[in-house]
Amino acid sequence: MSDLARHLLALQDTLVREHAQAPGLFGEIARMEDLLADTYRNRVPYELLQNSDDADSTAVIVETLGDGRFSWSNDGRVLDERDVEALCRSASSTKLRGGDSIGYRGIGFKSLAAIASRIEVRSADVVFTFDKTTAAALLGEPSGASLPLIRIPANVRVAERVGGTSFTISCRPSVNGGLDAIDPISALFLRNITHVEIRSKGSTRSIRIDRGQSEVSLCLDEGDARFGVLRYGTATVAVPLNARASALTGVRGRLACFLPLDDEVGLPIVVSGDLLTDPSRTHAVVADDSTQRVLADAAKAVADRLRAPGDPVSERLWQLILEGEDIRSLLVSMGTSASKVLLTSLREEMTAVRPSFAYSSLPLEAEDVAAVFPDGAPAALYDQRNQMAARSMKAVLGLKSLDFSSVLSKPEPPKLSGTLQSRLGQHFQELARTHGRTLTAAERKLAQAVEDSSSPTPAPSAVSVSPSQPAGSLPAVIARWRTAEVATMEFLNGRGWNLRDVSGQNVGYDLEGTDPDARQVRVEVKKVDHPDARFAMTNNEMSLMLTAPGGYLLAVIVGDGRHVKLLLLDPSSEDLPRERVCRRWDWEFTDWARFARAID
Repeated sequence: MSDLARHLLALQDTLVREHAQAPGLFGEIARMEDLLADTYRNRVPYELLQNSDDADSTAVIVETLGDGRFSWSNDGRVLDERDVEALCRSASSTKLRGGDSIGYRGIGFKSLAAIASRIEVRSADVVFTFDKTTAAALLGEPSGASLPLIRIPANVRVAERVGGTSFTISCRPSVNGGLDAIDPISALFLRNITHVEIRSKGSTRSIRIDRGQSEVSLCLDEGDARFGVLRYGTATVAVPLNARASALTGVRGRLACFLPLDDEVGLPIVVSGDLLTDPSRTHAVVADDSTQRVLADAAKAVADRLRAPGDPVSERLWQLILEGEDIRSLLVSMGTSASKVLLTSLREEMTAVRPSFAYSSLPLEAEDVAAVFPDGAPAALYDQRNQMAARSMKAVLGLKSLDFSSVLSKPEPPKLSGTLQSRLGQHFQELARTHGRTLTAAERKLAQAVEDSSSPTPAPSAVSVSPSQPAGSLPAVIARWRTAEVATMEFLNGRGWNLRDVSGQNVGYDLEGTDPDARQVRVEVKKVDHPDARFAMTNNEMSLMLTAPGGYLLAVIVGDGRHVKLLLLDPSSEDLPRERVCRRWDWEFTDWARFARAID
């Protein structure tokens, strides 16, 4: 018999004697397990994932065995005498807070009491079980009803030696679901695990984690989710770099104590650190110093990157923040939340050290951004589509305003695009007309150029279409019509649809009629620049979609010119990522392109 098996049997004898001396103690421990069942039921997979990572595992396999049974196995280090002692003792752990491990409370394995009626443990060369019926027989109790599940190691036997540790769990009859519901975000901040495989009902799902110094990729069956990684002090910040990562993160972001919590951070990022959580491990204790420090350090990491344009992560951060929710409401909200603490710290960081670039009241072309800000500036801040959000960010982050008069009065002013010169001319005209401002010579020159170019010109008699584009192709149709709705209608009608334009009737969709199979359809048209771009649906559109699933479609025009595509999407699909945002209480869709079908 091995040393570990002998230790387990000796521990069993010790615990039986303890029960004889203080039988009421076991009843108290059983009530603690009931409390765990109430608070940890939804976090069991995360607690086991944390334990596996702390055991230096690189792979985890979760398998549904049928009849309410699951297995969880890892390839980490095997259990030793201290480990089995910790399993059987209440709130006991071999790990210390702040070390190389994630957990420290001794709760991880014991969270199984929330769902299990029996647990078989196998590690090294031993197998043993936790089972109330067997424990009752060992303790001389008539039943195990008042006994804790995870206390007495029973059925100890020697087996063929294996690496790692595995648990086979028989779930309580009242438990709906087992260990296979794992949020991919839970793999983001693990230190050792590189592969999680989930086998259930003849199918297999996997999460593969590729870690680099500044980037982490979660390789999922439905596509890779790429995150840029920022670090400062106690905080690690993950910035979603593609649509799949954005869909996992959400517009309000996520907070994690290495594993995901139910708190948001107010920005579309994931923040993790060694912060204090409540007993259920679902929410951070925001008033605690450790939590405040993690959030403040995260704000420093974000501010440093926002002030350093030119880096892909910086550009992506600005894009996400500007396209996301209006964060002003979070800053003035009542009470203290993780979102409010992080955003307040971010504002303080950005106003203490201002970036070299400035907010522009007029949109800038890419060439203008490079000319006006030779040290670099985030292109998204000057995109015409983000002007309202940029104005909000100016107020929130204390950005300086760009003084165009100073730009034009330089000894060698930058060369500006014709588009910006036209916008500036109109801007200066308005200042002179409505505010009585006296314009400088450079300003008058731009304003006069706009006035000279405003004389009417005859409209072209026909729209020129490239000979390389067939008349019925989507680029040719788009070229003929100014509105995306009419272009979509003509293009689909040329392919067997029978649609009419109702976009001016405010009915919650743009086109109605039948598809090529004579089915009644209602079509809402959206226009985006690329498949990773977000688009929104209003409450009116969303309510119509929910009342007519399958009969309500989104026609999404992607891009411009000869590479333009038309994609059709059923927004009622349960798997389609979407979230409600409070900018106008729209429904925003992310990572939608993989659910759509192209119309050629």
